[in-house]
Amino acid sequence: MKTTDPNYLIVEVLKSLNIKATKIKEWYQDLYSSLGLKFINRLAKSSACCLTAEIAYGEQDRQKLDYYTLDGNVNRPTILFFYGGNWRNGNRSNYRFVADTLLSLGYNVIIPDYRLYPLVRFSEIQADVIAATNRALTEVPEDQNLFIIGHSAGAQLGALLCLDKSLLDEASVKRIKGFIGLAGPYDFYPFSELDHWDLFGPESQYPQSQAVNYVRPDSPPLYLLHGETDARVRRGNSKSLMQKVHAVGGDARREVYEKTGHVDIILNFTRLHRKKSLLIKNIKTFLSAHCSNTQ
Repeated sequence: MKTTDPNYLIVEVLKSLNIKATKIKEWYQDLYSSLGLKFINRLAKSSACCLTAEIAYGEQDRQKLDYYTLDGNVNRPTILFFYGGNWRNGNRSNYRFVADTLLSLGYNVIIPDYRLYPLVRFSEIQADVIAATNRALTEVPEDQNLFIIGHSAGAQLGALLCLDKSLLDEASVKRIKGFIGLAGPYDFYPFSELDHWDLFGPESQYPQSQAVNYVRPDSPPLYLLHGETDARVRRGNSKSLMQKVHAVGGDARREVYEKTGHVDIILNFTRLHRKKSLLIKNIKTFLSAHCSNTQ
C-alpha cells in the first residue's frame, strides 16, 4: 500500500503484528487494518489517564485537540504531539498509544488534529498548528514546561514552530523547553513528490517549508531521532538540520537507530515495544534533562 494512503500507519501496525492483509479485497483489508490499530490503542487505555476530548481551537471540524492528563492533574510538564501522514492523512484518536507511553514517563499530553491536503495547502496546515499550540498553552499552567514532539510531517511542523520566530510570540517560544523530532523532513527541497509542488505552493512560499532555513542559536534544544533504514524520509534530513544548528551555535543532538524504518520509529511507543525500546529510554533522558519541574 502506498504511503499516501490514509491507512498507511494502520497497515504498518499490522505488519508489525504479523497480521497478513495484503491479498484480500480492499474493504476487508481496511477492516483488518482498523482492528490492528484498535488493538494497540486498546492496550494503551490506562486507568490513570483522564482525557478531555475535542477541545476546539478553531471553528472547523478538524480544529480540535485531545488533552490527556495523568490522574487529572494539569500541574505537570506537558508534551504537544503532532502526528505525521504526509500532510494529507491522520487522526488524533489513532495516537492514543503515543499518549499512553508519554503519560507513563510522567508527562501530560496534548494531541491536535489539523486540516489536510488537498483540501488546504501547507500555509493553512501551519496556521492550524500555530493555533493549536496557542490553545495548548492556555491549557497548560504557565509554570509548567512544554515540549513538542512530532513524527514525520508532524516533526517538520514542530521544528518550524521552534525555529521560525515569526510563527509564535516570544513568550510562547520561551515556554517550549525542547523539541524531539521522529523521522522528520527538514531539508527536502527540491521536492521529490509531485503533489508537494502544489502542497507547499505557491513557489514564493517553498522556502517556508524547510526547517533548515530558520536555524538560530537561541531556539529550544533539538533532539533529532531517525531510523537507519527509513526509506520514506532520508536520515540526511536530521543530519543536515543538526549540522546547520551547530553552525550557528545552537543546541541539537541526533540519534540513528539500527534496523528501524519510518513507521517502526513511532511503533516504539506501543506497549508491545516500549519496555525494551532504546528510543523511549533516550526520550525520557532528554525530557528529564531539560525539564525543571517534573512532579
